Amino acid sequence: MKISCAFPPVPQTPDHIVLAEELGFETAWVYDTPALQLDCWMTLALAAVRTERIRLGPGVMIPSLRHPMAAAAIATLVGLVGPDRVIVGAGTGFTGRRAMGQKPLSWKHFPGMVDDIRALLRGEDIEVDGQSVRMLHWPGQAVERPIEVPWIMGVNGPRGLRAAADAGCCRA
Repeated sequence: MKISCAFPPVPQTPDHIVLAEELGFETAWVYDTPALQLDCWMTLALAAVRTERIRLGPGVMIPSLRHPMAAAAIATLVGLVGPDRVIVGAGTGFTGRRAMGQKPLSWKHFPGMVDDIRALLRGEDIEVDGQSVRMLHWPGQAVERPIEVPWIMGVNGPRGLRAAADAGCCRA
């Protein structure tokens, strides 16, 4: 049986993830609620250097909270901890955006945001604010492209399932 656990990004979370690995958990998820707690990716990076096996991921990342370039750059954490250890959970930000006084992201925009981040990880150009952009890491300064990171989506209802299918995260 495969069991996962989830944590808020607080100072003790890397210690808790180390313990989760010792107890045999498969994946440790960290919430993306920057208005309430620390950054999920920084917390995951701190846990990554202290663990060897447990899969790590934001559960769930809110793509609209970060520029797609920043989200793709931090997702390259995969190169530091191994290709089978990073997974990205993504969602509309019901809790994270509400905590900032914003509505959750509309499902209609969601697949495009995920597609942009995935395209950058593959080494492709995307359009941001009418301009073509791509990751410009020099050889040896970052993980080689393409970077394949598995994605899952936190969804509810038929529109969420359709958005997940449109983003290639599941079959509808």
